[in-house]
Amino acid sequence: MQPLAFDSISAAALQAQAMVDRGLLTERQMAEIAVRNRKQAKSNPNAQVKGDFSVASVLAEPYLAAPLRKSLCAPLSDASCAVVLAAGPKAKALAKRPAWIRGIDHRVEPYSLGARELVTSPSTELAGKKAGVHRGKVDFAELHAPFAHQETILTRALGLSEDVAINPSGGALAANPMMAAGLIRLGEAAARIHRGEADRGVAHATSGACLQQNLVAVLEGE
Repeated sequence: MQPLAFDSISAAALQAQAMVDRGLLTERQMAEIAVRNRKQAKSNPNAQVKGDFSVASVLAEPYLAAPLRKSLCAPLSDASCAVVLAAGPKAKALAKRPAWIRGIDHRVEPYSLGARELVTSPSTELAGKKAGVHRGKVDFAELHAPFAHQETILTRALGLSEDVAINPSGGALAANPMMAAGLIRLGEAAARIHRGEADRGVAHATSGACLQQNLVAVLEGE
């Protein structure tokens, strides 16, 4: 598909249009997701978000690839990140309130889009079950959703209820550093637990077109 200039936005647009056609999501709902993420990013001490966004302003943007508009796609960003892994007494020595990884799993779907059901993410669902997402109450989830509609796919795949805070850091729709955005979701989830703002959260990272690869981790504080 790449020789045909089939880029990631075009692939995601096919996925988003499939959701619209199935009645699973509207363009207004996608805009609402984008606006919420940007607003949440403004309260994130690690983020620098400029400009004001509203549902109306997002819907007024021209299509990049229908039904996706600029604000429905993650902005490419420059950044780097590192996560320190430690166990037992060492973790307690390094952090006043460690974020313990209670479960982690990584699943992969076929590369070919024609071999997949694009409006669902069975790999995320399976990874969530293996990681133990529903073995306790989930306070929040940091979901690596580079496109607004993918947040809905991931939320449904993980079975997250409406009272779960989704992307309190602002998520990838606020900043999407290439090759690091997924790890940043784990770092943001851990930081939220470090600060005592939550006790149990889900972190997710993806790679490949239309959520091909998905990693799910469950983090807890004590």
